[in-house]
Amino acid sequence: MTIAKGKITTKKSGNGGYKSVWIYIPSKIYKNDSFPFLEDEEVLIEIEDGVIIISKNDERSKILKSFGAENATLPKLLEIKASVNKDRPFLYFKDQILSFQDMNQKSNQVAHGIMDVVNELELKKPKIAILMKNCPEYLFSWFGLVKVGCIFVPIDKSLKPDLLKHVLSNSDTEIIILDYEFFKDYELISQNLQKIKKVFIRNAPKDFSYNLMYQPFKSLITLNLENPKVNIYDHDPVGIQYSEGSTGKPKGFVYRNIVLGGINLGYELRQLGLKKGSKIYCTSPLSLASTHFYTILPSLFYDNSVIITEKFDPSTFWEDIEYYIPTHFSYFGGHLTELLFQKPKNRVHNIDFAYGFGAKVDTWNAFEKRFGVRLIEFWSHVEGVGVTINKVGSNGGKLGSIGKPLDFIEMRIVDQERNELPPGPDKVGEIAVRRKNRTLFEYYKEPENNDVRVGENGWVYTGDYGYMDFEGFFYFKGKKDDFISAGGEHIFARDIENVANSHPHIFEAAVIPVINGTNTKNELKITVVKVKNKAITHKEVSDFLYHNLAYFHVPRYIEFREKLPKGPSTELSKSVLIKEWNEKKSRNNIWNFLTRNFLE
Repeated sequence: MTIAKGKITTKKSGNGGYKSVWIYIPSKIYKNDSFPFLEDEEVLIEIEDGVIIISKNDERSKILKSFGAENATLPKLLEIKASVNKDRPFLYFKDQILSFQDMNQKSNQVAHGIMDVVNELELKKPKIAILMKNCPEYLFSWFGLVKVGCIFVPIDKSLKPDLLKHVLSNSDTEIIILDYEFFKDYELISQNLQKIKKVFIRNAPKDFSYNLMYQPFKSLITLNLENPKVNIYDHDPVGIQYSEGSTGKPKGFVYRNIVLGGINLGYELRQLGLKKGSKIYCTSPLSLASTHFYTILPSLFYDNSVIITEKFDPSTFWEDIEYYIPTHFSYFGGHLTELLFQKPKNRVHNIDFAYGFGAKVDTWNAFEKRFGVRLIEFWSHVEGVGVTINKVGSNGGKLGSIGKPLDFIEMRIVDQERNELPPGPDKVGEIAVRRKNRTLFEYYKEPENNDVRVGENGWVYTGDYGYMDFEGFFYFKGKKDDFISAGGEHIFARDIENVANSHPHIFEAAVIPVINGTNTKNELKITVVKVKNKAITHKEVSDFLYHNLAYFHVPRYIEFREKLPKGPSTELSKSVLIKEWNEKKSRNNIWNFLTRNFLE
């Protein structure tokens, strides 16, 4: 916080002796980077209890003011929207339609059950982990535990037992709510998780042996429909969100006022055409922060409906679109790639636009042309400190761009010495961001390895690389781990992957640096997934890359697989591929470009 002395003066204006009052704001304040007002901007001035409040008077500020900043907590949001919207549909799942009022009341039923357990165990604001497939009960559990002051720990259902143990241990989880299909993974690691007091299991078989530790999920559902009388404030911690662990062990981030984030991002979607009553088809897991901030919370606040399925299935996607008739859908780049190989029965749809992350240029272009769906690309760093949006998209000539930062975010490209780089595609550097109010992300516990660094004046150096064009639009090139030194040259893995993916018989590819034998130099290895029912050989892949890349960009090692390891956001888990190479797994399936033979 910056504090300085100002001054109030009175001036006469006009011949009538009319007096106006002027507030002098010292340069220490208005020259501060977080000063929110522009020259000649109209502001709102209020006085309350002897305090003058000056605030922005734009539409976004008016929306929040009308709602009431004191109501910007998840419990209050649920209660207010249930009262206002009542029977308006909020959630579609299979043949279920749940209204705003249903969501609040069913969440209350679970909330009172959780409160009984917390009191019985004499816990104080415990961390409660949820490991479930997408379903209404997931949301009831999330909303319910937050309503009684507990801390939500969403768990990625694709985590292997070792990483699952890390997240549950690192988060100090004391209660778990999980689907039975994940129970065996939990049992494998349960002996090392002494802090866990209760496990509530959904969909266990009838012959399952419950005990004091293991309880049925249904035991949490009470008959009490009333809102719990627990005071929740906007600065209270409400969740610990873990990263996917694509570059190491998952890191935990503390979330406090998630509703304000949802309001801001929902506002941006409204500017693009999201309206009251719009229906959003959600392709992503409910465990992801992007699902919370870009779909669930905006829909609650702006009175939209959400369609969820147990998991994303490209083979049934277009049938769902025809059945539910959504106006928008969310995506990850990997979803778009899979959908390109699907044939919808009916290409007539009501989709105004889709929005999401990670659309590759070729996929983006092909998807819009084939299905007539406008794509809106976002970028958000895993720590959540920066957000961009490409509002103009391909129509504005910015295909492939992640857009510009939101108005409360500053963003720039820097070199290794953290000097700002000028615009231009040849000026690739690290993406640095900061919030204008200088608020920072908050780790739950400081991670062992961290690519993200906080520098002077609140700048956060993300470990993501890209460049800015001459119109202020940003382009993402890859993460720090994608920036490979090989053959005396610096290479972005994504550049090689994009060329490989352009081959009509290649579905997708992943490039990693590897070291073979006693050689200390990095070599490149590419793992390729072929298009179904299409044939291509290792030599043909190598020849294609040789003719379309610089020689030192051509990977020495080529491997075919049925699928690539990915996280829930469809981001490639390259750490898995690197680990397998270092452990010398499946070497006999890897072809050597130089020897024209397979490794032994």
